[in-house]
Amino acid sequence: MTGNLNFNVRPLLDIIFAVYLGAPLLADEIHFIGDDSLSGSILSISEQGILELQSQMSPTPIRLKSSAVEKVIFSPPKANLERASAMVELTNGDLLPATLMQMDEQALTVMTEVAGEIVIPRKMLKSLQLGIRNSKVFYDGPLNSDEWSKGSEAILNWEFNDQKLISNGQAHAVRKLKLPLNFSVSFRLSWQGNPNLAVYLADPLTPGGKSADRYLLQFGAGGLEVKREASATNQFTTVILSDRTPDLFPDKSVDIQVKVDRKNSRLQLWINGELDATGVDPIAAPPVGNSISFLNLDGNGNGGEIELMDIRVTDYDDTQKRQLAEKRGKLGTDSLISRDDDRWGGRLLEIRKSAEGLVFSFSSDFQQQPLELLESDVSTLFFAAQSEDLGEKQSHPFVLRLHGEGRLQVTSCSFTQTEVLAKHPLLGELVLTRSGIAALECQERQAVGESEK
Repeated sequence: MTGNLNFNVRPLLDIIFAVYLGAPLLADEIHFIGDDSLSGSILSISEQGILELQSQMSPTPIRLKSSAVEKVIFSPPKANLERASAMVELTNGDLLPATLMQMDEQALTVMTEVAGEIVIPRKMLKSLQLGIRNSKVFYDGPLNSDEWSKGSEAILNWEFNDQKLISNGQAHAVRKLKLPLNFSVSFRLSWQGNPNLAVYLADPLTPGGKSADRYLLQFGAGGLEVKREASATNQFTTVILSDRTPDLFPDKSVDIQVKVDRKNSRLQLWINGELDATGVDPIAAPPVGNSISFLNLDGNGNGGEIELMDIRVTDYDDTQKRQLAEKRGKLGTDSLISRDDDRWGGRLLEIRKSAEGLVFSFSSDFQQQPLELLESDVSTLFFAAQSEDLGEKQSHPFVLRLHGEGRLQVTSCSFTQTEVLAKHPLLGELVLTRSGIAALECQERQAVGESEK
């Protein structure tokens, strides 16, 4: 059966139906070049650039030209994933969150959340970033109604049920915390009608509704916006603006995370596990408040019930970002950088297990005996550049964005309810857990879209 669907996607020239019955929909979001989007469940992407989608618009899967597709955002995992302690960088620039197991002269063995155990040949390794830790948790809830104050008695407040804060109309809830200098706030929001949510971060809880130095996140019909409120001027300044409006989330739910680096006046907005936008606080002195406030601004109660769940506040560690910016040193040798910023050139002989943890045995150019360093003492390791680093010269059409800030380029992949079978240019055939993937991007399609602007 062939035919055309009546929805406005300008670059989509031919849409045909395949004869395949797939799994139940997982509410993935497919974004086309331009402003159009479609929801459904991705089934496969072929090396010929054909994307197969199961959608409620058709009883049989739809086949799309991937030249029209910019990005696919996968439905978020049900639970928070543990952050890997290391980041493995491959010679083609891919990043794989992993836990190191061992290494010899030939290969590195790692354990990953998304693909289990993987053995990576040494010639495919570019760098290791160590000491990426799980964040310290300052709040994880809600667990009961007493955790949150009721705000003003003049408005309807949040109700607590089934580990959720629920409101149907104007509401206000406040949580006092001892926030670190750099922190992250994440939560899942679901709604029935038209949400109008405001979240104050680093809130000093100024009495009497007076202006304060704090951050404000708003989500409503206009999209997502992060603002900076300044008490001196009584004004709000936009720091991050995203056009992700409620109608772009077909299952009427979204995971939102804001990472706040007060030390460097920088903020990040993450949506469904994927970095959406960054911004810089225009005011030099950062807010010093330590509270978080959730406000339902639906004054007339016509927006329907909204629910807040999986509220999590942690510290924000930018170790990985700083490590990726490190300068490697000589290309022809391995380079090791310690936690104390000591640097050695030479060759990594092995990574082995010991009673104290993993040991890095490193032959330095300036010492007869190999250095023996515990994993906890190592910050970054760069591998000697090959004469022709594999994969560096070729860009592949699709990128899988992993939870934990990883990325893998793939030439093709197919999907089940729980797994993704992908073909990687260096690692070969991989079986990945679907819940470990945040998004799929079409690199060449993005370049086409940018050239048309």
